[in-house]
Amino acid sequence: MNCKTCDFQLESTSNYCSNCGSKIVHERLSLWGTWEEFVGPFFSWDNNFWRTFFGLFKNPKDVLEAYINGARKKYFQPFSYIILYATIAVFFYKFFPMEIITDYSESFSGGFKTANTAAKTPKIDMNAYVETIMSYYNFFVLLLIPVYALTSYIIFYKRGHNFFEHLVFNSYLQTNLGFISLILQVILVNFSGMKFGTYSILFMLLFISFTLYAFKKLYNQTLKQSIISAIKYIFIFAAMYLAIIIFFSIVFGIIYAITLMK
Repeated sequence: MNCKTCDFQLESTSNYCSNCGSKIVHERLSLWGTWEEFVGPFFSWDNNFWRTFFGLFKNPKDVLEAYINGARKKYFQPFSYIILYATIAVFFYKFFPMEIITDYSESFSGGFKTANTAAKTPKIDMNAYVETIMSYYNFFVLLLIPVYALTSYIIFYKRGHNFFEHLVFNSYLQTNLGFISLILQVILVNFSGMKFGTYSILFMLLFISFTLYAFKKLYNQTLKQSIISAIKYIFIFAAMYLAIIIFFSIVFGIIYAITLMK
C-alpha cells in the first residue's frame, strides 16, 4: 500500500504515513465520515482553534510567541484566524443586526447646508450610513489591527520585537476579542437591549484589559510596569483611533452626501 499523498510505501495496517505524516483513510465517505472529516475536528477540544482561543486567555505568551518562533502547527495561524472570524462575523450580522436608535440626519443636513449655502441640499438620511458602519462594527475593528500593532510597538519597542511581530500579536488578540464581542453583542445588545454606546464602553474596557494582560504575560511585567504601559497605551491608542475615526467619518459622510445629491 502506498500513501495517497506522497506515494511512500507503507504497511497495510498503517494509520499514518511515516514519510509525510498524512492520515491514511481506509473507509469510503459516509455521513458519519463526512462529519468527522469536516465538522468534527472544528468542535474537537483538541482542535487548533480551541487551543488558540483558550490559550490566549490561559497562556498568551506561549500562543503569541509560537508563530514567530517557528512553531506554526501548534496553534491557528494568525491571519487564517482573522479570515475565519471575518467570515463568521459577516453571517453573524445578518442574523443579529445592530439596532441604531440615534438619528442625527437633521443636524448633519443642516451642517452640510451651512457649509454649502449656494447648493440645494436635500434632507440627508444618516441612519442607513450609521447602521452600515455599526452593523459591521467588529469587522471594521479588525481593519485597525495595524494601529493596535503600531501602538504596542511604540510602547514595547525596547523588548526586541519588530512591528511585523507586533502585527502577529495583535492579530491574535483582536481576533480573539472579536469572537468574544460576537457573544457579548447577542447577550447584552440583541437580547438584553443594552444601548450600543454602553456596549461600546464595556467592550473598550475589555479590549484594553485583555490586551494589556496579554502583553504583561508576554513581557513578564511587574504591576507597576503594567500600569505605566496601560496609561501609555490608552493615550497613544486613543489619539490614533480618534484621528482615524474622524478622518473616515468625514470621508464616508461626504461621499454619502454627494451620492444622495446626484
